[in-house]
Amino acid sequence: MLKRWRLLSLALSALIGLMASEARAEVISMTITGAGTPILVDTFITGGATSTNYGNVTITGAGSLNAALVTHGYAYQFSALGGASNFPGTAVQGTLNVSGGVSIVPGVGGTATTMTITETESGFTAPTGPSGTLLSSSTGNFTNQAAGAGHTASSAFNLTPTPTYSVLSSGFSPNPEGGTGSVGVAPVPTLYTLTNVITFHLTPNDGVTVTDSFGVTATIVAVVPEPASLVMFLTGMPLPLVVLGLLRRRRRAVA
Repeated sequence: MLKRWRLLSLALSALIGLMASEARAEVISMTITGAGTPILVDTFITGGATSTNYGNVTITGAGSLNAALVTHGYAYQFSALGGASNFPGTAVQGTLNVSGGVSIVPGVGGTATTMTITETESGFTAPTGPSGTLLSSSTGNFTNQAAGAGHTASSAFNLTPTPTYSVLSSGFSPNPEGGTGSVGVAPVPTLYTLTNVITFHLTPNDGVTVTDSFGVTATIVAVVPEPASLVMFLTGMPLPLVVLGLLRRRRRAVA
């Protein structure tokens, strides 16, 4: 029996290794929408994007992201914006995060107070399983924002999104708030895509700067089947055929 499980383990390792070798590196991408032509944030990255750290955007000076926001009529300005992931994922979970800070500064920018950031990264290879759960979590630390305004957020695994939920200010003073959403997914295959979406709805306030220091994280976890079931799941072959083939190889080796 022990030798049989060793054979199953070797077969499983070989399959996982083959799948991992087929994966290719991807990069995080962000797009801003809500007023006029979409803005591709990637073009404003300082130092270029990588698969594990999106990097900081340039937020001041000619040709910066903030200048583009003004040109497109947004009321917002960024103090920071970045993304990170654990690409290509681990046996425990796959994660993707977007974070930063936005402000409505009196006398700066346009009048559009609805702005959406969509962050995405493809090519994750782990975790995998017959089913799993996608969790979306978001935080907002508001300053000078009256109660009832803030942002909404959601995440997606491939084409399966979590419900959209709100993270709203509860008072004018600085205050941290949070929210979550989740959805079941099946299956959790290799080469999947994670997405985060955050939409701001801050309220301008004459004479003071309104800010939202934000973050959104998508986390996928998978149900891991028993070893024999996992071999069957990965190969698509009935378990008796898998075991029969392994036993035949064992008999030939003994002979």
